[in-house]
Formats: sequence, C-alpha cells, structure tokens
Amino acid sequence: MARMPGAQWRPVPNCTKGGQDAVYGVVLHIMQGTLWGSDSWFRNPSAQASSHFGVGKDGTILQWVDTADRAWAQASGNRTWISIEHEGKSGESLTAAQIAADGKILAWAHKTHGVKLQIADSPTGRGLGWHGMGGSAWGGHTACPGTPIKNQRDEILKAAGAGGSPGGGSVTTTYTVKKGDTLSSIASRYKTTVAKLVSLNKLKDADKLSVGQKLKLPGASSKPSTSVYEPFPGSAFFHGGRNSPIVTAMGRRLVAEGCGAYRTGPGPNWTNADRESYRRWQKKLGYSGADADGIPGKASWEKLRVPNV
Repeated sequence: MARMPGAQWRPVPNCTKGGQDAVYGVVLHIMQGTLWGSDSWFRNPSAQASSHFGVGKDGTILQWVDTADRAWAQASGNRTWISIEHEGKSGESLTAAQIAADGKILAWAHKTHGVKLQIADSPTGRGLGWHGMGGSAWGGHTACPGTPIKNQRDEILKAAGAGGSPGGGSVTTTYTVKKGDTLSSIASRYKTTVAKLVSLNKLKDADKLSVGQKLKLPGASSKPSTSVYEPFPGSAFFHGGRNSPIVTAMGRRLVAEGCGAYRTGPGPNWTNADRESYRRWQKKLGYSGADADGIPGKASWEKLRVPNV
C-alpha cells in the first residue's frame, strides 16, 4: 500500500488491485477538463479510465489509485508507470502551483519507489515522462500533455529537488570509472578540466581508463553538475567499437524526436544506424553539408537533451 501524505485520498473503482508490476517513473497527462470533472468520470465504470493522481490548477492533489494498484491511464504503460492527470487542456502550460504539486509527487515517488529524478522520453526509460512518449502502445495520444507541459519537466525536477547525475548531490574526493566513461565526460560532469584530472591522477594516457579505476577529483569541483542531462562527451567519443549506455540513451532520444534509423535497438554499441539517426537530427535542426555528418557536436547534443545514465 502506498498513499501519498498531503494528497486527498479519493479512491475510485476503475483500477486493477495489486496490478502495479513496477514503477519506472511518473507520466504526465492532461485532463482536457477540470479536476472535479475527472474525479466524477473516474467513478463511472463505463469510463474504463483512471489515474493515480490528479492536480488542479490551484495545486490541489487528489490520489485516486493506490500506487500498489494499476491505474488505467496509458494502456500498455499502466503496469510500470505512475500517472498524474492535470486540470487544463493540451497546449496549455502548468500553473506554478501545479509545478510545485508535481514536484511533491515526484519527490515522494523518488523516496517511496526509487523513481529517478531525471527526464524520461521512452517507455523503457526511467524518470519523469509524458503520455505521448509511449506512441500507439500507450493509446496513441501523442498530443498529451502537450509541448508546453513536456518542456516544463525541468521545472518539476527542480521542484522535486533533483540532485543531478546518478550518485550526485554528495561531495566526494574520488570517482570510480564506469563503462563508457571518458576523461572529458567525467571532467564535464564534475565541473573541472581534463588537464586537471590528468595532473592530479598522474595519468600517462588520457584516453586509457579502466572500469573500476579510482580517480581523484579536485576538491573544489567534487560535486557533480546538477544537470539532469548527460554532458557532451566530446566528438571523439563516437567511433566504431564504442560501447556505452550513453549511446543507448542518445538513440532513445533520437527515436523520440522522430529521427531513428534503427532496425533493432538502439543499443550501447555505436553503429552506422546511430550515425544516420544523428545525421537526421542534425538536419532537423537545420544543419547541412559537413555540419550534418552524423557525428555529435556540442550544440546539437545539448539540444537533444540526453538524460543522465
């Protein structure tokens, strides 16, 4: 049983008891109506619809379904995602009170279910997602909750107290190298430079790191960046033979932006399909010629907003 303190508990019959298989994250929806109109609709068995939470424009939080139970909000995504419906219509932005309320729900979901405080743009991702990201499998509601709300997720993360990259928020003096790390990506994440890391750790080759290797971090910069997005690892990172979860996360964002050229995947290995997908993203941004060669650059990478992995 999981009911959020501070939310008005108003249970509805439209749900599957004990049916929540997992909690990958929180999905944002729009009601196309009012909070209390939705409250009434979810009590109608013929509606075949419900949501775990509802948030009014004034910040009122209703909880309709216990998060141990499955709400009926996003079709095949119901088993693994918690849902929040918002008073309003597609194309509108959330009010400041709604953003604050969403932050409370997300912070509670983080504490209660381990939901990651990061952006999610794929049904297989983790964090703060949106209804349309599930495509036809989630009912085909690609305009839900609308671009303005989708773009307010950073504000919701801030309201929830997002701490940035995994393991972030606490000051450390060492960093353990993970698969896919490069010295430039570590330097970017910890607000330092490759030169400082090389000097501090007496590295002979900045391009050679081993998984599990311990790196000392400059004390003044030992707190990770608070960005929820993966820092640009440098163009040299993207080459044949590269295997990294960063590549998978990038591929998922490219698919979400309608630029995917994958027959299978995306996966952690950098392939020609990744390069073609990224080329499509560059062209979507207006690049051409040598600027649309499929190799990520800093400006286009930052606009892609790849979530931290």
